[in-house]
Amino acid sequence: MKNKKNILIGIQSGQEAAEDAIRAWKRAEEGLPPEEPVNQLHFADMATLLKYLSPRRIELMQRLRAIGPVNIRQLALSLGRDYKNVHTDVSELTHIGLVEETEDRRFAVPWDEILARLPLLAKAT
Repeated sequence: MKNKKNILIGIQSGQEAAEDAIRAWKRAEEGLPPEEPVNQLHFADMATLLKYLSPRRIELMQRLRAIGPVNIRQLALSLGRDYKNVHTDVSELTHIGLVEETEDRRFAVPWDEILARLPLLAKAT
C-alpha cells in the first residue's frame, strides 16, 4: 500500500512561518527527518483561506481527484459549470499548489487528503 500524499492547510502569521522554517532547518542539521506533514500551505487570515477554498473550489478538487487528469473543458462539463469560472478556479488553485498542470495541459489534484488546522482565535478579517 502506498503512502498517502497529504497537505496541511491553515492560518499562520509570518512570525510563525519563520519559526517553523528555523525548526525545520535545525532538524535537517541534526539529520532528523522533516516533521509530518511535509507539505503545508498557510494563509495569513481566515478570509483569505476561505477565498481560495470556497465550497465550489473544494467540490472542484474532489471531482478532479476522482476523475483524474482532464482539461478544463472536460472538468467544466463534469461539474455542470461555466468554462470561464472553472478556468478561474483552476488557475487560482494551481497558483497556490493545490492543483497541478501536466505537460499535456491537463489538470490533476496530487493530494489524497487535505488536512486543516484552523485556530479558533485566528482573525477573520
